[in-house]
Amino acid sequence: MSGAFCWLAEVAPEFGGSLTQSTDQAGRMILPVLLVDGRTIRYALELRESGGEVSVREEAPQHLPSFCPERHINSDGTFCLNYSPVQPLKVEDESTARAWMETLYKFLKLQQRAQVMRKWPNDKVWAHGGAAHHQMRALIALNGLGDHIARAYSSHGLTVRRLYSKGRALLELRNNGECLYRVWEATQKVANQRRRCFCGISGRRRPLALRKCANHGEQAAELAFAMRDWEREEERYWATMKDKQCCGTCAGCPLAVGP
Repeated sequence: MSGAFCWLAEVAPEFGGSLTQSTDQAGRMILPVLLVDGRTIRYALELRESGGEVSVREEAPQHLPSFCPERHINSDGTFCLNYSPVQPLKVEDESTARAWMETLYKFLKLQQRAQVMRKWPNDKVWAHGGAAHHQMRALIALNGLGDHIARAYSSHGLTVRRLYSKGRALLELRNNGECLYRVWEATQKVANQRRRCFCGISGRRRPLALRKCANHGEQAAELAFAMRDWEREEERYWATMKDKQCCGTCAGCPLAVGP
C-alpha cells in the first residue's frame, strides 16, 4: 500500500471502516456512518491518492448526488472536504490519517442532515471555487474591526455595492442594507478617516480616529475589497456551472433557476 493508504487502513477501523488498495493510487473504503436517529448508512467509497493528498467520492451515487455545489460535491463527484491553504489534509502519519477520517465522517453525517433540511446545515464551509480565497481575505481583515462588524459577517448581513461620488468610484459596505462605511476604489482608503475607529477599544477617554488606530483603516478597506471579489468569484463560479443539471436536493440552488 502507499504510505497514505497504509495509515488510513490502520485508523479506519476506529470509525468502523475498512480500506483495501486496488492500484498504486486507488483504493476502496467501506464506511458505515451512524446517524443521530440510530440508522446506519453504509458507504462504498472510491479513494485516489497523489503525493499524500487523498480525494474521495461515492463509488456509485447511491446515497449522495453525483454533483451538488450546495452540498460540497464537485462536478467529478469528489467531496470538497477542506480548503488546503487553511486546512491541509495531507495524510502523512497516524495523526493526519485520523484527522482525514474525522473530517470525512463528519462530512457524511452532515450530508444526511442536508438531505432532510434541503440546505447545508451549518456555516462552517468555504465559498465555491476561487471565491474561497477572497473569503479567507475577508476573515483576516475582520480581525480587530470590532464585534459589530464581526456579528454582521457571521449573520450573513454584509454586502458590498459600487457607487460614484463626483465621478469617483466607491465601494459601500452594508449590513442588511445599512451603510457601514465607504471606501474610495482608486486609493483603497476609507472615505472618512476622521471617524471613530470601528474597534471601539482604544482604551482612551476619547476613542481614536480610524486613521490613527493601528492598521484598522487598511483592514476595513481590505474587507470591502475582499467582499467585492468574493461576490464576483461566486458569480463566475455559477456561470461556469450553468449547463450542469441540478440534483434537486437543495432549496434555492442557483442551478435550479437555470440561465
